[in-house]
Amino acid sequence: MFCLRWEQLFYFLDAKLQAQQMKISITYAFHYPAEVIHPAVDINYTAVRMGALETLAHTKNEEVEPWLAASWEQLDENTWVFTIKEDVTFHDEAELDAEAVKTSLEETMSESEAMDESLDIEKMEADGQELTIKTEESNASFPSELVHPNTAIIKPLDDKKEVIGTGPFEMDSFKPNQYIKLKRYDHYWDGASELEEVIVLFNEDANSRLAALKSGDADIVYRPSVEEVDTLEDEYQVDTVSSLRTHQLIYQMENPELQDKNVRKALEQLIDRQEVVEAMNQEAVPAKGPFHEDFDFSAERKEHESNVEEAINLLEKAGYTIEEDKAVKNGEPLELNLVTYSARPELPLIAQLLQDKAKEAGITIDIQLNEQIDDYLANNTNWDLSIYSFVTAPQGNASYLLNTAYAPDGGLNVGNVEDDELTENINAFNKESNREKQNKLSQEAVSLILDEYYHSFIVHPTNSVAMKKEITGWETSTSEYYMITNEIGIEE
Repeated sequence: MFCLRWEQLFYFLDAKLQAQQMKISITYAFHYPAEVIHPAVDINYTAVRMGALETLAHTKNEEVEPWLAASWEQLDENTWVFTIKEDVTFHDEAELDAEAVKTSLEETMSESEAMDESLDIEKMEADGQELTIKTEESNASFPSELVHPNTAIIKPLDDKKEVIGTGPFEMDSFKPNQYIKLKRYDHYWDGASELEEVIVLFNEDANSRLAALKSGDADIVYRPSVEEVDTLEDEYQVDTVSSLRTHQLIYQMENPELQDKNVRKALEQLIDRQEVVEAMNQEAVPAKGPFHEDFDFSAERKEHESNVEEAINLLEKAGYTIEEDKAVKNGEPLELNLVTYSARPELPLIAQLLQDKAKEAGITIDIQLNEQIDDYLANNTNWDLSIYSFVTAPQGNASYLLNTAYAPDGGLNVGNVEDDELTENINAFNKESNREKQNKLSQEAVSLILDEYYHSFIVHPTNSVAMKKEITGWETSTSEYYMITNEIGIEE
């Protein structure tokens, strides 16, 4: 087991000591460190996950439902009216009304180019509790865009290190990449929590998080090391759910070698999904596409076994020959660099498994770790492959995946996919209000993505949470958006 660094141990013990001074308190060890907590620019959605901020809509029950909005109505293709809940207050006790929501969304769009493009708002008008939003283009799934944690409603402040929201907990203190301390908001609109304080400790090492639980320095641990999950159930509560996340291989389409579909298809043939599942201690299922197969909007490829010989045949179709165990074309060996990150420790492992298989087919893959993965992928094209993971259906439909990962201006289209037929399909999907027709368009889009091998979808991981026996009210979110809530308590 890895040991905690002295600095990490200090924050664990310091935070726990302060927690013990409180009457009712929990400490939560989480794996994604937060550089910032302003929702528009926080790629880890920290303030929403930890119960400080809320959005107009949510998917706690895997369907898009009102949250800070009481209801919404579509007036025409481009116009929506949102009625904001009555009797909701910010943490400074100011009332939430349509004007406050309008101001918050305007700040979100000014701070985040990705959210500005995603929301596509032409104008907003506030009148009491009614907010009228007119979009530039028709989007029949527009309320689902307001599920995204980057759209959380805040009171705009000059200091981006603070946030004032409407959630069951308000910010007390924040040390970037180390911890957040939250205190109960007594006037929370959905009922005050029994917890008076929550301390969130950031630690990317799964073994260190588990050590904190076993030592008593943490009460709840997100994603303990997968190989230890089965050993915890006698002493702790363990909650495991199938997540909406997909681990995938992204191809950089600006790489000339990867523009050849046969090369992408060859790399797909080298992915041994069952080997990955076994390496993850069965904490995953093989992915046949970006979504779980039981979703109505899902399309999938037939499951196949990894086949090195077929990969070599595909490389030969692409003009490569095998010379001295190397795939060579025009005198140049096929060498690719792959970037991934260790916040999800199985991702480097998946990269190594692919690297080993690729070597059998004559392909050299150089693995690089970059913990600022989102910024790196978005701002560089000098990478060839990435083992990356994200939640593909957090809004209860295909909208998030299609518009962020495959639309030309999508915030997660880091592989620079440009496909006119796919773009036309996505635009039709966005305009379609009939759910059955929308699902059909989604299936057509996903089938095209699979047929062209723009991404290779590897596994859907499960998420496990371990906690002390006395913790009550915890529910593991399949979307991973909702963690600390007013329902969590401690059994006496």
